[in-house]
Amino acid sequence: MGREEKSTSRRWTLQGIKETDPERKMHFFRLALELDPYDIVALNNKGMLHHKKGEFEEAVKCYDRILLTKNLSKPAPVLYNKSLALRSMGKHEAALNFIKATLKHDPEHEKAKAIRDQLQKRGRADKGTAAKKSEIAPGKLAVNQVYTQWQPPAVSTLLTHSMKRSQQEIKYLKGFGEDLIKEKAIRDKLSRHIYCCGTCQFMQRNVCKHQKTKGMAVTDAAICRHFRPVKGI
Repeated sequence: MGREEKSTSRRWTLQGIKETDPERKMHFFRLALELDPYDIVALNNKGMLHHKKGEFEEAVKCYDRILLTKNLSKPAPVLYNKSLALRSMGKHEAALNFIKATLKHDPEHEKAKAIRDQLQKRGRADKGTAAKKSEIAPGKLAVNQVYTQWQPPAVSTLLTHSMKRSQQEIKYLKGFGEDLIKEKAIRDKLSRHIYCCGTCQFMQRNVCKHQKTKGMAVTDAAICRHFRPVKGI
């Protein structure tokens, strides 16, 4: 890559960071990556944007490309971001592995320590729950699988439900603030796992009543793409 192309790529990346509109940010990061597919800053920021949109697999792809870079001097932030994406996908064991890798490179990473503790606690709880269910009904688990994954709907989907408007209408409303405030609240509730099967309108006594998953046993801590919050949450 020539010096001029590299300079242009960095300029697009910086412009993307300056932008406040998510779509414009993504636009500039893509421009930068067309010139330099391994621009670490552009990839990391693009990955975080995908994460915010609920596109966790795309986020992981961005982080993986960075981790393939030779002589990566500071991998901790990327490892941490990948762990967050994996956790949001419900891949808690993999998320824990990447959090541990983060702490190997940055032992004083306080947020990583907190998430490590949360994931380890969750892992112990999941094992305990599985063992307890096995003791109570060892024959049923093989037939009636319990849904435990973390696969939330896209933030945009929850936003349209919250605002009772189409995505096209919301696009026109951008800039007035209402959608951005609600979007921030939705992201916060997802990140804190306030939104989960336990607060879903289709959940009744640990059984999903949605027409596409009707009768499926679920745990309170899980979430699927059909999630819709109960009133007041």
